[in-house]
Amino acid sequence: MKVLQVATVATTINAFLLPFAREFRDLGWQVDAAAEGIEQFPDVQNAHDKYYEIGFCRNPFKVRALIQSLIEIRNLLKRERYDVVHVHTPIASFLTRIASIGVGNTKLFYTAHGFHYVKGNPFWKNAIYYLAEKCAGLLTDHLFVINEEDYRFATEKHIASKVSKIDGIGVDMEYFTFSVEDRKVLRDELGIQDGEVMLLHVAELIPRKHHSVMFEALAEMKKTEALGNVKYVVVGSGPLLTELEQLSRQLKLNEHILFLGYRTDVKRLLSASDVLVLSSKQEGLPRCVMEAMSVGKPVIASNIRGNSDLLQSGAGILVELNDVEGWQIAIQELVNSESLRETMGKVGQDLICSRFEESKVIAQVKGVYMNEAIR
Repeated sequence: MKVLQVATVATTINAFLLPFAREFRDLGWQVDAAAEGIEQFPDVQNAHDKYYEIGFCRNPFKVRALIQSLIEIRNLLKRERYDVVHVHTPIASFLTRIASIGVGNTKLFYTAHGFHYVKGNPFWKNAIYYLAEKCAGLLTDHLFVINEEDYRFATEKHIASKVSKIDGIGVDMEYFTFSVEDRKVLRDELGIQDGEVMLLHVAELIPRKHHSVMFEALAEMKKTEALGNVKYVVVGSGPLLTELEQLSRQLKLNEHILFLGYRTDVKRLLSASDVLVLSSKQEGLPRCVMEAMSVGKPVIASNIRGNSDLLQSGAGILVELNDVEGWQIAIQELVNSESLRETMGKVGQDLICSRFEESKVIAQVKGVYMNEAIR
């Protein structure tokens, strides 16, 4: 069987899809990749039989560039005649499905890593996203979604002829393990003392990740002198860095906040942390939350789709998006109780092991491939 994995940028393939490629190649299948920027990712190249640079345009208003992207991917599909083309991320997914029209008997599978059609969006924006998904869904043989809200949306709106809910992209339980020594070494590097509680926030510094509510909650804690032993470690890069640094100074939080920028050692950072926080306005099924749960860390997260799928089991605390007092209370509750942190951490670790372990998710996808694509 010939399989093509497609994403707008190679970062997505590198972060999420390499285990799938390796598993499918072990079955004797040919697995190729297409995205922008693959030349920068040797691991993506090595995990696939062939790889193709496709200059996917991410600006929906650059019509000429979008047409060029569509032509490039269509030429690839016509030349290679894949049995399965599995698309990820909105732009690449839409263009590839349009490009597939009239190209042989290729099966089109699409994993939606969180629909952009979400509660709280302006009506016009949701209308555009809905129409795009509905049109492309007509060309989709099987749609995979990763949270309950998206599953309800996809089935009620008949987005595709077949819809399956899978458990995200999986977590490698063996990789996300650490020792007490690992934890101590990194905490020493970060200047975090034994009695301090480290809140870890892993997210791009963009408006959708909504860091500001955390700053406001910490500022309220400072007013009541409840912030003494808390260190808030912000991991990620993005256009809001300067603004958030200024907000930290304005709220006099500098001694409690560390900005680490983009990091590749999330595993080590999780080992050093005590609590993961995620205040996003929109998620699919956040990998950082699953990784934190896999190593027994409790989570405080916004009560939105994806987060609620993972934390309703008691692995953390869900807080309404803009409820500053709620964030403050949740932080203080976990900061003040090591036993509660341990209890929630154990619940989360058991959940990830039973449902979200990487091999289980790969088996879910592989089952669909074998049932629907093998001729």
